[in-house]
Amino acid sequence: MYSIHHLFRKVLIIACPLCGMAARAGDLCEGCARDVLRIHQSGAWCLQCAVRVDQGRQRCNQCVHANPAYIQTITAMDYAYPGALLVRGLKERGRLAEAGLFARMLANTLATHPHALPALGALVPIPSSRASLQKRGFSPAAEIARALSAQLTVPLKPWLQRTREGGIQKALDFEARRQSVRGLYDCIRTVPPVWVGVVDDVLTSGSTMHEAALALKRAGALGAVALVAARTAWAPTLPETEM
Repeated sequence: MYSIHHLFRKVLIIACPLCGMAARAGDLCEGCARDVLRIHQSGAWCLQCAVRVDQGRQRCNQCVHANPAYIQTITAMDYAYPGALLVRGLKERGRLAEAGLFARMLANTLATHPHALPALGALVPIPSSRASLQKRGFSPAAEIARALSAQLTVPLKPWLQRTREGGIQKALDFEARRQSVRGLYDCIRTVPPVWVGVVDDVLTSGSTMHEAALALKRAGALGAVALVAARTAWAPTLPETEM
């Protein structure tokens, strides 16, 4: 049964958050959706980290080399223009409505995903640093996770916590990123034996997601699936590995 909120959104027409053309309330217009969402694009992506790969490959060199602790990544879009403007609107301008948009994008991506996924028993957001919370007043990952929990009717659980403040990773290579976040998360309690969807706004090297998934698995989770609004094109230079 549709909720009153869902029915209201179906009939309310307002401006697309990217181009300003007519769109269903809070969503992208048809043109921007075709430009931004991966479900409308052709190409191949690594099943594990969702970076673009050559046609016919299932995993990228990075995932073969580093073996992330999460089994799969679901992302709504690439972190590239114009979709990146939506991420910046949430993170830099506090447009919390974008969290609901990302949740709907992710829910639609999950519903149309061509590969089988384990049934998720919980959604867990990546915890923001204290500095980020003080700067923004909110956690982008937590806002997306909260909206996605309502979309999927999967419980939201704050099981992860930071063990320390993390440093800036932008100038670091892959191995340095891995080292900088090692042991960054642990769990505040024993986790039941369920599959967990770990939610974040953007996935770059996957190092943060790897550490979060490790912490959840150590605490009792069966495994983790990464659920991210956007995936960057960042990829390290690694030796070629036969598939």
